[in-house]
This record gives sequence, C-alpha cells and structure tokens, in this order.
Amino acid sequence: EMPVTKIDKTELLRACWKVFNKNGYNATSISMLAEATGLGKSGLLHHYSSKETLMEAVLLFSTTIFEAYVLSVAKEDLPLEQKMEKLLRRQNRLAKIDRRGCFFANTALESGREEIFSKVITHAFSLWEEAVASILSPIMPLAQAQEKAHRLLLEYEGSVMFYKFTGSEEHLENFVKLTILELKSIDNQHIIQ
Repeated sequence: EMPVTKIDKTELLRACWKVFNKNGYNATSISMLAEATGLGKSGLLHHYSSKETLMEAVLLFSTTIFEAYVLSVAKEDLPLEQKMEKLLRRQNRLAKIDRRGCFFANTALESGREEIFSKVITHAFSLWEEAVASILSPIMPLAQAQEKAHRLLLEYEGSVMFYKFTGSEEHLENFVKLTILELKSIDNQHIIQ
C-alpha cells in the first residue's frame, strides 16, 4: 500500500482544472487527473469519490478564481467604462487559455441535458450578471441594468464561440469595443439629462 501523497487542495483543484479545461469533461479520465495531480488513482479517489464530484469541486474552485480575478473589478474605484473594459479584458484573458473559451459554457454544453452541474454553472453566470449590472446601475434603472447584463452575457458567449472555432481574437476584441462604445453613448445621454 503506497502512502497517500500530500497535496494542497488549491493545487489539486488547479491541476484538475487545467486538464478539464483543456480536454473537456467527457474526454477527461480519472487517469489523466491522477497523473496531473501526481496522486495516482487511489490517491485522487481518496479525496474525491468520482470524476463528477471532482468536476463539481473544480467548478466551485473556478467560480472563486473567476470572482477574485474578473468580477472583483466591478467593485474597483474606476470610471464606469474603464471598469467594464478591465472586467471584460480579464475575462478574455481566461478565454484565451488553450483557446478553450469559457470553462462554464463548455461544461454546460457538454453536460447540459444531464444537468449534473447546472446549479454551479448557473450560479457562476448569475454572479457575472450581478457584477455587470452593478457597473451599469449608475447610468440606468436596476431592472434595465440586469436585462442589459443578461444580454451582454449572451453576446459575450456568442463572441467566444466564434473566437474558438475561427481562432480570431477579433471576435473577443470587437465585443469589448462595441460594449464600451455603447456604454459611452448611454453614459453621455445620462449626463445630459
């Protein structure tokens, strides 16, 4: 019996995230994850009973990283357009890792009909919408800001899809540019009123 290798939980989840992000949920095997963490199969299964429970933990871990790296920008003391641009650019940086796009959307598309991860993924998307609505709320009523945030999420995911299959970063860039232009015009009207 081999001794159980010690690994920091954050390191374990980060290593597993890299494998899941690169290969997708279905194409990832426990062996691949065991190798990436250096734990071996039994070591890994000692921490998480199945690939599914591990993926759920990885999604929760990703949400925490996403909140800290991307969504926290919404609370920064910056002019509105700069705040939005910084948030979107950070999000694009994540999407460009291995040209994989959005980890949450990818997982949702792969496992969608079984709905095994839909709670965690829906939560991540709703956090994004809340953060974006909070950026927009100074220049429009809250209900409108929420509606706009939802529409921006749909547009963003569309631009990510086009980026993924064409390899052209222009799709991500244009999304940022158009969003900021639109915000500037709304902001200017808001100031004039």
